[in-house]
Amino acid sequence: MLVFNLLIGLVMLVAGAEMLVRGGGQLALTMRVPALVVGLTIVAFGTSSPELIVSVTAALEASTDMALANVIGSNIANILLVLGLASVVAPLTVDRMLMRREIPTCILLQAMVPILAMDGRLSRGDGLVLLLGGIFYNAWLLYEALKSRSAEIPDDLAEEDVKSWYLHLGMLFGGLLVLIVGADLFVDGAETLARMAGLSDRFVGLSVMALGTSAPEVATGIMSARRGEVELAVGNSLGSNLLNISMVLGITAMITPVVVSDANATTDMWVALGVTAFLIPMVFKGSLRRGEGMLMVAAYFGYVGWGFFV
Repeated sequence: MLVFNLLIGLVMLVAGAEMLVRGGGQLALTMRVPALVVGLTIVAFGTSSPELIVSVTAALEASTDMALANVIGSNIANILLVLGLASVVAPLTVDRMLMRREIPTCILLQAMVPILAMDGRLSRGDGLVLLLGGIFYNAWLLYEALKSRSAEIPDDLAEEDVKSWYLHLGMLFGGLLVLIVGADLFVDGAETLARMAGLSDRFVGLSVMALGTSAPEVATGIMSARRGEVELAVGNSLGSNLLNISMVLGITAMITPVVVSDANATTDMWVALGVTAFLIPMVFKGSLRRGEGMLMVAAYFGYVGWGFFV
């Protein structure tokens, strides 16, 4: 049954990612907004849903170590693994002006986690601060996107009827639904196997659960790169990280304070910040090459392997 869940979950992740990328890319054209913005908002909200569900459930079951490790581990995976694999499939080239907004914001929010947790916990007040930061950023992003939309609709889009627009929207949300269900099956199977192996809450959250809940981002990133929708891949990864901190960790801490009881959890927080800062050169270059992607993937599995022994 465990193997069946893993296999079915994997198939659903691939199928859902294909639907999501097709729908998201076409919807971006129809709405006349950059694909990066769609990835940062609609797609990111959907692919961050597994993290929210898993972290809140873990917190309610008094396993805040697992809830925190899931968010931090997912953020590390979203950069090193998701963007790394996507850039191996196809070099990622994005608008540098957009990156000058997204990456600094991502670094700022990520830095707030270890700073707020210096007293050994993330209180309900800390969670509210993180949540408000995410709300402010998304409001700013949508305002800028609507303000900068093209003044004219291209001829081929002007002739597109309402049914076609609804088709793209339906494909996008259908893909998100398939991704979420697939991730749930994948996580259930992987978590049970990890429990049977006697692994700690922190390691399960940092590796198995983080990788499982990041599976939608991995599938979406690879499929986006393969189809040439590189801005969607980058937007999904960065948007998911922003939402994981503001929405997932913020809401989790507001429901029940997150106590940092595992000494290695602080190390994980600073590693996540360092990994995010690794993207700063991308602001200046506007690209991520295959060689860099391979190093990122190797670094991810190296860190997870190190986490197994500490």
